[in-house]
Amino acid sequence: IKEGKYIDAIHILSQELQNHPRSRAALSLLGYCYFHVQDFANAADCYEQLVQFHPEVDNYRLYYAQALYHACVYPEAMKATFQVENQEYQPKITKLQAAIKYGEEDLPGAKSLVEQCPSDDPDTDVNLGCLLFKEGRYEQACQKFNTAMQILGYRADLAYNIALCYYSMKQYAPALRHIAEIIERGIREHPELSVGMTTEGIDVRSVGNTLVLHETALIEAFNLKAAIEYQLKNRE
Repeated sequence: IKEGKYIDAIHILSQELQNHPRSRAALSLLGYCYFHVQDFANAADCYEQLVQFHPEVDNYRLYYAQALYHACVYPEAMKATFQVENQEYQPKITKLQAAIKYGEEDLPGAKSLVEQCPSDDPDTDVNLGCLLFKEGRYEQACQKFNTAMQILGYRADLAYNIALCYYSMKQYAPALRHIAEIIERGIREHPELSVGMTTEGIDVRSVGNTLVLHETALIEAFNLKAAIEYQLKNRE
């Protein structure tokens, strides 16, 4: 797991679970590994069992709700959030409930929940930025994403959101600058993804749909770059 070999770990842990079906350690690690390879349905299954076996552990209830949300099972995810009664988790639960409402396209419901979040939390700016973007208020959305990035530091997903705002405003030059930075950082910081390598005549193994790949926003950046290049060609 430390080496990021989650698929290998899943095979080992699955065998262990066959021998010890109620093993807390195996289920917990298995849920973690499934989450990191973005197999959210199986992650949710692990955390659901942990909730049943260890109802006193609020962490498992939260992780179960998060896994359901990422699996896009929104009604069940919302139901699961109501099972977390510990008030210490309330800020995280409110953010998760807002994300669920957003996923369901219930923008008024999402906005109502986001407005309950602390104003000094940079995630609040991110969530407000997403809502503003959905409303077509791209310039204001861009400002929210920039504010969040100033507090949190560089994040590929925020850089992509900013690039997308510029693209939506047809300001292609700044959009391309942000895209170039996403790609350059992704290649430099994650050489294991082999992005940009020449593959002719070489059998290259797929990097899969990993959480690392998701966090780099590389796929989104390349797609947006292609969309901009298409628009620019149409204007020539």
